[in-house]
Amino acid sequence: MEEDRRKQERHIAMLRLAKIKGAAGEGWGFIKNLSATGMMVEVHPNFELGDTVSAMLTEEQELTGTVRWRKEALAGVEFSSPIDIATVLTKPNESKQGRVARLPRIEMKHPINIYQGSRLIHGDICDISPAGICIRTDHVFETGKNLRLSVPELLDINGTVRWQSGARVGIVFSRRLPLDDLMVWLSTFYRATRVDSDDLADLSKDTQKNGSGETAADRLPYKVIGHDDLGKEILIDTLDSATEALTQFKATSKFFYRVSIRNADNEELSIGTIVLRAFDEERAAAKA
Repeated sequence: MEEDRRKQERHIAMLRLAKIKGAAGEGWGFIKNLSATGMMVEVHPNFELGDTVSAMLTEEQELTGTVRWRKEALAGVEFSSPIDIATVLTKPNESKQGRVARLPRIEMKHPINIYQGSRLIHGDICDISPAGICIRTDHVFETGKNLRLSVPELLDINGTVRWQSGARVGIVFSRRLPLDDLMVWLSTFYRATRVDSDDLADLSKDTQKNGSGETAADRLPYKVIGHDDLGKEILIDTLDSATEALTQFKATSKFFYRVSIRNADNEELSIGTIVLRAFDEERAAAKA
């Protein structure tokens, strides 16, 4: 009994990409700490205390539990029953059906421009992951065809057609999308399509309940830093709002090896934290 208790209390630090979903929405996040009875995740959807949420590591591996605490982008989740950590940490090469296990996809609907050479084709995004995208369009593509995919101010990447079934087309990206870029993009999508003034008030309820105690002075300014592949840092801009910092992040990330956002104390902030602060700013603007 004592050995079982110790096993359940053992926490493993990790950084595992997962699809986090709940009634408040879904998006990409990281599992940062795992035990047999719970996990700490970094996410950008807002969850209420007591909400049931799931973390999908692959399309067939899902961890479900209840939100017990929130602090900005971090959430503590208690599992409904203990899990076998060894099984979770195992990375099988194949799924039960013999297919290669792959990352889960985020479902969404958003217009997208597809360029086949100089020809422009319009479509809608069905779902997306860091590795690829599914779109809906009336155009018939040839498997193996190279395309350029563009969503103004959000996405510009090349891809290759892998399959087509009716109007649905599966495309693999030429390079893996950086998770920070994808999280910023999805947050922009959520704010544009799902958030009105009432939703903004709801989105920040647990932030108000579990506030970090920070004041506006603690949060400002935001410094957007560009990093090259040799470790050199370049100050891109100093801004007074999280929303502006996210906008600058999107505008400059393709020109640098990496872009980070820091606070006034020069501490790097996670993209999840910046996204939630942008939500807070929109909530405040809606109340004004």
